[in-house]
Amino acid sequence: MKPSRWSLLTLVLGLAGGEHANAAEATNFTDWLSNGDLSGDVRVYNFGRDYAGTNSNSGPPKFLDNNAFSVGGKVKLETASWDGVSAAAALYTAYDVGLNNYTRVPGNPVSYNQPYLYSALMGNNPTLDTLGEAYLQYQRSGFMIRGGNELINNPWVSSSDGFMIPNLFEGVSTKMSLGSTGAQLSIDRIFQYKQRTDAAFSPSSIAVLPYDKLSYLPQYASGQSGGATDAGVTYADKKMNLAAWLYQWDNLAQMTYLEGGYNPNFAGHTWFIDGQYVNEMSNGNAEVGNINAQVYGLKLGMNLDHHLGQVFMAYNLLPSTSAMHASVNGAPSTVYNGNLFSPYTQIYNTDPLYTTVMNYGLVSARAPGSAWMLGCTLHPVARMDLTPTVSEYYTEAGIAPVRAYMVDAAWHFSGTLKDLSIRDRLGVEHDAPLLGSSFVENRFMLQYNF
Repeated sequence: MKPSRWSLLTLVLGLAGGEHANAAEATNFTDWLSNGDLSGDVRVYNFGRDYAGTNSNSGPPKFLDNNAFSVGGKVKLETASWDGVSAAAALYTAYDVGLNNYTRVPGNPVSYNQPYLYSALMGNNPTLDTLGEAYLQYQRSGFMIRGGNELINNPWVSSSDGFMIPNLFEGVSTKMSLGSTGAQLSIDRIFQYKQRTDAAFSPSSIAVLPYDKLSYLPQYASGQSGGATDAGVTYADKKMNLAAWLYQWDNLAQMTYLEGGYNPNFAGHTWFIDGQYVNEMSNGNAEVGNINAQVYGLKLGMNLDHHLGQVFMAYNLLPSTSAMHASVNGAPSTVYNGNLFSPYTQIYNTDPLYTTVMNYGLVSARAPGSAWMLGCTLHPVARMDLTPTVSEYYTEAGIAPVRAYMVDAAWHFSGTLKDLSIRDRLGVEHDAPLLGSSFVENRFMLQYNF
C-alpha cells in the first residue's frame, strides 16, 4: 500500500498499530501523531448463486436463487513508531447502494426474511459499518506485542477475507524470532470475535449448533463460548517449511495442528510434498459434547517451467470414531465424533485442509470421510493468476459424493492502475446436501488498494 501523511485532526480516528513496522520513527509526541500513514482499499463485490433441480441426498424442492451486491472497503490510520510504540485504527464499510433485493416471503407480510438476498456478503441490512481494528503495538527487532481489536492470520484463526469485511478478533497477540534459527513463535489470546457480517465484537463464534454429528448440551444450543488461545512455531527456507500449532477453544476443544513441506529437485523439475495432521479432543466443560477427531492430509505437486505455476493433487482423510450415545431424551443414537469443530472457519470454508474449496469441505460437511482434489495454479501471462480445480467428497453412508468444479481467476493491472485488481471465482457443485442436485456460484470482486 502507498502511505500518505495525515494531520493531528485525524487523531480521533487512529488508536492502533500497523500490520508491519512503520517506516517513520518519531522522536516526540507531536511526530508520533503527525508522521502517520493512511492506507486502505475500495471494493466492489457481486455474489450470485443459482440452484437447479432437487437433491439426490434428501430431495428438497428447488431453492430460490439469491444474489448480493456491495460497495465498500477499509480506511486505516497508523501513527509513527515512538520507541517501538505505535497505534492505529481501521474503519470497515459496506453499502448495497440500493441494488439488493429485499422482497419478503410471498404470503407472509410480517416476515423480514429476504429469500433472494445472500446475507453472508454483508448481512440483511443495506449498510454495515464497523471500527474493526483499534489496537496498540510495541515492536522491536525480533519481537512484537499487540493488544486490542485486530486481524489475526494463522491456519485455524484467520481473517477469512473473502467478501467485504474480514473476520476480526479482540485480544492480545505476540510474535518473536527464535534467535538466528529463522523460526518464529506466535502466541494469541482471543477474548471476543467479530464475524464478517457483524458490526460489533461478542463472545461467540460461527460454529453451527446444534452440531449435528456431536452430542451437545441443550443449554448451549443457541450459542457457544467465545475465546481461544493459540501458540505456533513456524520455520521456512528454500527447501523446507514446518509448522506446529496448539489451539484451545475455551470450554469446547483442544487442537494440535502439524504441517510440513519439502521441495526436492528430480528429473529436471522442482517438486513439492506437503503433509498435514490434526488431532482434536474435548476440553474444559465440553459444551458441545465429546470430540475426538483426527485428520490426515497429503499434497503432491510439480512446479512448471518458466514460472508458469504448478500442478498438484491433494487428499484428506477424516476417520470416523462413531459410537453409541444416549440422546437428550434418553433414546440411544449414533454420534459421529470423527468430524472437526472449527469455531472461526466452519461455515466460511476457510480452513487449511488441502481439499477445502470456497463453499465446501470436510469441516463444513460436519461429518467424517475423505476427499481428493486435482488442480493447478497457473500464470499464463505476467499479471494473471488462474486456479482451476476439481474435487470430490465422500462422507456418511447414504449421502451421495459431492463433486465441486472451481475456477479462481485474478488480473492485476500495471502502470498507473497497478493497485487495481479484478478477481472472479466460479464454482459448480453437484449433490451438496440440502443445496440441490447442482448449483452454480459466482463471486466477482474489483479492488483498489491505496
